[in-house]
Amino acid sequence: MRQLLRRLRVRVPGLIAAAFCLTGSCSFAPAQDVTNYLTPGVARVGAKLACRCAGCKESIGQCPMIRCESADPMRRRIYDMQAKGMKDDAIVKTIVDEQGIIALAGQQPLEWIAWLMPPVVLMIGFGIYSIWVKRNRATQPAKLTADEQATLERFHKQIDREFDDEAGKRS
Repeated sequence: MRQLLRRLRVRVPGLIAAAFCLTGSCSFAPAQDVTNYLTPGVARVGAKLACRCAGCKESIGQCPMIRCESADPMRRRIYDMQAKGMKDDAIVKTIVDEQGIIALAGQQPLEWIAWLMPPVVLMIGFGIYSIWVKRNRATQPAKLTADEQATLERFHKQIDREFDDEAGKRS
């Protein structure tokens, strides 16, 4: 038993020291997460390619989603292609050849219309309404014919009689 304890006394501190060294050396190993792939070179190439996830309309280099199912694999792929020595244009051409023209990022050509149309339509509508009001205010009503005047007088008399009848009922 004493011999076993002596062996353990010698080995336990060594084992503890080895465990600390192993743990310490592993903690310094860089983890390859998605942000490590987003180097300036990857961002430069990624700015030319569209992120195809459902959540954004950004480029691969600017997609803000964490663990994006489209941007992360593409960033990794661009990183690997650059590590092999491929030029930016060759990387973009390779991806476009595989995925088609839809892989390219670009501004929507008519996107600004969505922002400008509501105020423009309101201003046009206000202008048309103003012109209509001015035109109708400037014109004089047409003169009534004798028949129309007689009908109007008859309705006025009927309205007066009905008001007088209502006033008599209330008092």
